[in-house]
Amino acid sequence: MQGTSRKLIAVIGATGQQGGTVLRALQAGSQFKLRALTRDPDMHRNLADEVVAADLSRPETLDAAFKAAHGVFLVTNFWEEGANELKQATAAVRAAKEADVKHFIWSTLPDVEAISRQIPPSALYRQG
Repeated sequence: MQGTSRKLIAVIGATGQQGGTVLRALQAGSQFKLRALTRDPDMHRNLADEVVAADLSRPETLDAAFKAAHGVFLVTNFWEEGANELKQATAAVRAAKEADVKHFIWSTLPDVEAISRQIPPSALYRQG
């Protein structure tokens, strides 16, 4: 498939074990253009088709990270001291909604169904 016709998938956590596995699996299939999202893109320039700065603790970085993405794979930072997965996921969902992302996968350690009930419905669904 030509690079311009492949749909773009953004992977948060691309430098970690879970996100990295997803990134490598998608690379092996060659079906998608891949954007690795990391807090330090200079350290990981060759990780994917694109490597972009993104930080779940700084939601303003997610808008550019998700721009033109067809799908997003998100691993929240459950291992970081003081991390608030609900806050991280809500910020990511809102940014994905603004970017008109079509597919969103959230991988988390706690029960995602219980946590996602706490995300305001307005963050999940586009009106109109």
